[in-house]
Amino acid sequence: MIRKRSIYIFFFTTFFAIIFIIGGSSTYRSMWKKPIGKIKLETESPVENTHNYDRHTYSSQNSLPISNQPLSSIDIFIQPKVLNLNSQGKIIISWIRLPEEYDPHDIAIDSLGLSVLSCPKCEIIYPTCQSPIHRQYVTVFPRQDLIDKILAMDLALPARLNLKIYGELNDGTPFEGLDAIRVIRPKK
Repeated sequence: MIRKRSIYIFFFTTFFAIIFIIGGSSTYRSMWKKPIGKIKLETESPVENTHNYDRHTYSSQNSLPISNQPLSSIDIFIQPKVLNLNSQGKIIISWIRLPEEYDPHDIAIDSLGLSVLSCPKCEIIYPTCQSPIHRQYVTVFPRQDLIDKILAMDLALPARLNLKIYGELNDGTPFEGLDAIRVIRPKK
């Protein structure tokens, strides 16, 4: 019975790992071209540059202009909801759900970032892994980068922290979403 259960566990773990890595599309090939390591770019968010709203994009498939207005109904879910500063966890996972008329495969891979709203001088955290999965886009961020920013902010703990995830679609349409987490540090 134990051997039979371990075969099922191995099968389902392998299956979900393949789905997570590949994401069911050809966009997984371009994910591996991204250089590994920390990338220090400018800290200004492309979403905050909203003076180009009247710009339009035309494509050969669609003769109507597409406005570069930010998408309004983006659902963001960040896990863990309670961040223990003493934890040994390595990642923060976020799920991005776009409106029905948009495909998560159309998210520009190099455009995603996570920022702390109450710390405008903090650098942006870039994902280490990302993939579209079943009408959602899953993104993995390094947990230690967020912990370092929280420690630099010198917050009175426990605290509620608002996080923003932003990015662009391949056609240049920006999007952003907010989620809140609790930050704690248990007594030793």
